Amino acid sequence: MVFLVQAFSAQLIGILEGEPLYVIGCSFVTLPCLMFLLYFHRPKLLEVRLVVPYDGGMNVHPIPEGGSIQTTMSSKMFRFLVRDDSVIDTPPSLRIWLVFILSLCIAFAIAIIEILGGDYGRVFSLVMALPMTLILFSIPVYAWWASSSSWIGLPTRLRDAEIWLIAGMAAGIPAIMVNSWLTPILVPSSWPLDFITYTISAPIGEEIFKFFAIICFVSSIKGPKSGFQIGFTVGLGFAIAENFQYLLLSYAGGGFTGLFITSLIRGIGSIPGHAVWTSFSGAALGWWLSEPQNKAKVIFLIHRLTSKSMDIIESIGIDVDMDGDKSGYDGPEYTMLQAVKDVENPIGVPNWSISKDKIDVISTSLISSPIRIWLDMPDSLDGRGNLILKNPGESTFISESKMKIIPPKSLFWGLLIAISGHSFWNGSGLIISYFGYEFGLSEGQVIITSLLWILILVIMVLLVSSLLMRGINSLSE
Repeated sequence: MVFLVQAFSAQLIGILEGEPLYVIGCSFVTLPCLMFLLYFHRPKLLEVRLVVPYDGGMNVHPIPEGGSIQTTMSSKMFRFLVRDDSVIDTPPSLRIWLVFILSLCIAFAIAIIEILGGDYGRVFSLVMALPMTLILFSIPVYAWWASSSSWIGLPTRLRDAEIWLIAGMAAGIPAIMVNSWLTPILVPSSWPLDFITYTISAPIGEEIFKFFAIICFVSSIKGPKSGFQIGFTVGLGFAIAENFQYLLLSYAGGGFTGLFITSLIRGIGSIPGHAVWTSFSGAALGWWLSEPQNKAKVIFLIHRLTSKSMDIIESIGIDVDMDGDKSGYDGPEYTMLQAVKDVENPIGVPNWSISKDKIDVISTSLISSPIRIWLDMPDSLDGRGNLILKNPGESTFISESKMKIIPPKSLFWGLLIAISGHSFWNGSGLIISYFGYEFGLSEGQVIITSLLWILILVIMVLLVSSLLMRGINSLSE
């Protein structure tokens, strides 16, 4: 998907600039990548076998792969094909972070060999560049993904998580078009192009396009918690596409030393930054969609756009619905009243309930092990709202910290916070470098000051992400 984003963006620029050979050349990258992506993400099926008691049945049932199923009583076997809706099961996040730290140590060792090894060191560096880049650009994203999944605690289907990541990476295509093609055309040559791109064009364009990617999954957003999860994952997907490009450029400019420093900074700071900024707008969309009338409006609009799109496509001679004619959308008209009913009674959503017993055991197909929920919480609270455990010998109490960040309920403020945070991250470093030279600092002093400021930014992003996760976990949905 990363190669597809980069090549397809270059292909679009080639079309806009009238370079047919450039477009044809990029097709040798985009078409194989697209075919592989469709093949890899195709719906996977599972065979389910159900054996039930049945008078007059059989005691032995042969199975296609060889062998048989034997029962002690007469039975009948039914076989079904169902879509694989397995829940994503990432390894413990600590394990993935240890892999990333080990990868950084290897990159640092290769950088030392590159510096001290002369020609042999440079050859070894060149050989290791691509595999180490592939590791360092993806492992930290996977680590943050695992961390957020464990923090949020929402069971997520693997296919859903994959498509959220893919949508985030696809949002990089229009962002590249705006930053690399449109902005240089619109900005006068006398203006500071880099500063405008980093502080205005990139934050506004990237956050808006990521927000559009989140909107594609309104049917999966039930409230701020699920909106936050989708926004966080879309942001990680966008970070994947961007991270690969930055790591390649850092290696081209500074060898493995540049690759090591960029991987460390982006893995700890920039990647969660993209996720956190987009999660603000995703959670705000979740707040907005938690109002039934708003979600009904969106569902109604999607159905109308779908039917109109089918009319346009079939008008040019393509039978989209494969009904034997090209008359456009032939189904019943979808009304606002139907949208309201669909929101109130969603299909395929289980009705959850909690019994009044002290202990309730809930087992679902999404959770492999039962969850025990203690419901005598009011009897275990002190006057300040702290939870007191029943057995003082094990622990005295668990208190909920008041330090947390609750995402805004306004779409405007959610998107504005995302854009502002992105702009501050990009622009503050440029401003510090500019004023460093203006105040007469040497190049080495400017580099050290910039690195210190990046360290401060990383700490700020980690703090915000921690408080935001705590605030999201305090929400009911």
